[in-house]
Amino acid sequence: MTNEQIIEYCLHYLKQYSIFLIISIAAVFSPIYDVIVVVGVLIFIDLFLGVYAATKRGEEITSAGLRRTISKMFVYQMVVLSCFLGEKYLLHGLLPAVKLVAGVIGITEIKSILENAGDITGLNFKTILKKLGSKNDTNE
Repeated sequence: MTNEQIIEYCLHYLKQYSIFLIISIAAVFSPIYDVIVVVGVLIFIDLFLGVYAATKRGEEITSAGLRRTISKMFVYQMVVLSCFLGEKYLLHGLLPAVKLVAGVIGITEIKSILENAGDITGLNFKTILKKLGSKNDTNE
């Protein structure tokens, strides 16, 4: 067997096992697919509105700011995946870690989205939400 044949043989099996590994990882994390997608969508909405708000304020859009978003996306997704593994294989469903962490991430992103929307529209969404909350309190 020549060196070229050995390399070709190794690459063939490496490709087969890497496909198997990717499918296995996807199967393990499939129960939280929707959480991963929602976290990603919220981050992209925040990015879009943040860029739009910064442009409206006359601020310069830098690669450092965009790099922070990429880092945030990576870190948030790794936290969600880690919590899922801990919840499923260490805590055996005792604590809903994924829901708790995804909820905190979601609230953080939605708060940022509302702040950016306020900068774009000129409306103060914190005040609007407080007024809506106080109307619900008086109706009860």
